[in-house]
Order: sequence, then C-alpha cells, then structure tokens
Amino acid sequence: MDRRDYLLRLMEQLGRVMARVRELLIHRSVDEAASELEQFAQEAGVPLALIRVVDGNSRSTLLTTAGEPDPAKQLLAAEYLYLEALRAPGEAEALRARSLELYRGVAPLTDPVLAHAVADRIATLSRKERT
Repeated sequence: MDRRDYLLRLMEQLGRVMARVRELLIHRSVDEAASELEQFAQEAGVPLALIRVVDGNSRSTLLTTAGEPDPAKQLLAAEYLYLEALRAPGEAEALRARSLELYRGVAPLTDPVLAHAVADRIATLSRKERT
C-alpha cells in the first residue's frame, strides 16, 4: 500500500474515532474517550505514552511515516494530549499547549468532518490559552 492510501485510510478511521471521542466528552466520559483513543493509537502503532513525555524534536520524529510528517499521527497525538490535560489538572496548561502546537502544525485537511473537528479543538484550546 502506498503512503497516500495509508494516510487516507488512517485519516478516515481517525475521523470516526475523533467523532466518538467528542461524543463521549459531551457526556463527560473523559476516561472512556481516552481509552478509545489509546486503543486506536495502539492499532495504528502510535506510542502515545511516549508522546506525553518526550521533547518536541523527539515527538516530531515519532509522528512521521517514511520520514515525512504524518497528519493522522499528529492529530492522534494532539487529541491525546488534550484528553490528558483534562485528566491531569496539575499538568493541564503544559499539555494543552503541546496539543495546540500539534493541532496548528497539521497540514490542511481534505475531510470536512475532520477539518471541522480540528478547527473546533483549536478554538477550544485557544480560548483556554487566553484564560
């Protein structure tokens, strides 16, 4: 499978997972949302536990495929850091900042549902950054 097909398939799956995460967050099920995201990440081969603790350069390396930035991995990591900010109030500010940085670094998305979810999350994180 070539890189483009892989990315399209992963982005499609990620869109469904992010929609489910948003639904769970509406019902205040942060732990369940994180669990669903972590399961998807494990299937996609994204080491979320490392994403939280490594520096920016190492994080960038982990979020590539064949040496190129992988937008699906970036989005997955960004959403993970957002959820971790909700679960770890003492680290929330730093985790939200890392999440926002990743969201802002993702290339423009062609999937309108995913693009809307990303824009919504950026707006949420930006509001929290100002408060």
